[in-house]
Amino acid sequence: MTPLFAEEWQVQAVAPFRALDKLARRGIFVYDVQKIGTTCLKFRAKSKESEKIFAIFRGSCYTVTKCRSVRLKRLADALVRRPGILAGVLLFFALGFCSNLFVLDIRVEGSGARYEERAVEILRENGLQAFAPFGEDKAAKAGAELLGLPGIVFAQVQKSGCIVTVTLEESEETPVPVRGSDLKAPADGEVEEITVLRGTALVAAGDTVEEGQTLVGGFFETPEGARKDTFAVARASILHSYTGEFISDEKSEEALARAVASVNMIAGGEPVDYTYTVREENGKFVYAVTVRVRVACSVNM
Repeated sequence: MTPLFAEEWQVQAVAPFRALDKLARRGIFVYDVQKIGTTCLKFRAKSKESEKIFAIFRGSCYTVTKCRSVRLKRLADALVRRPGILAGVLLFFALGFCSNLFVLDIRVEGSGARYEERAVEILRENGLQAFAPFGEDKAAKAGAELLGLPGIVFAQVQKSGCIVTVTLEESEETPVPVRGSDLKAPADGEVEEITVLRGTALVAAGDTVEEGQTLVGGFFETPEGARKDTFAVARASILHSYTGEFISDEKSEEALARAVASVNMIAGGEPVDYTYTVREENGKFVYAVTVRVRVACSVNM
């Protein structure tokens, strides 16, 4: 198959097919060979090998002529000769790419489409409207607020091309689940990460918290400074430390592994790291293991 970037050549000689052998010995592949006379051949070769072909036949008895560019090479040459067309093509693709970054239309669908007017207003409050740039963080915040509409059990904001589609689903048969108003710490420890889509964060990553402490409050302050109650939409992870002891008849790597696994099971959460000490008592070995686990929590997510 002819390469995408190729050029057509013509070679004249008493024995033109020997020219092909000459090219083959130098590692040049030829395509679409045509005999157009007893002493003339046409063939195609990759455009990047033009200089090499001229060098091979320089000073020989073969007359070699480059006829024209073919396939994509021909198009590329045409664009170079006509910079206005090239600029227009580049501008077209640039405009297409930039337009995909912006919102041109908003559509609301699903069983909760009756909230279309309010949904569009919520998106506008979060910076999503016609001719505004789209952002995943904006969509996530808008989706969290859309869940607050009466009877809505599912809300999703997605962008395809320049169109933002809001999907709202409500159920008359299944009651809306009761939402928690705050996000509270499930265990003592250090806040590793916290993400708030709705509500007010009362702690930050790195803070030490106690079990039951409120991490995100179900309220926010208006620009005028007034407090408005809502429900929190947030998640967090807590690094919780727990120390336990494990008694073994032997001191070994296997005994340590069993001790760590046992303490991790009691601590719960996702194991992160551990430290330990071991002492001998009454012919037994006591492993004191302190594990650190990651405890995840969320509210309305």
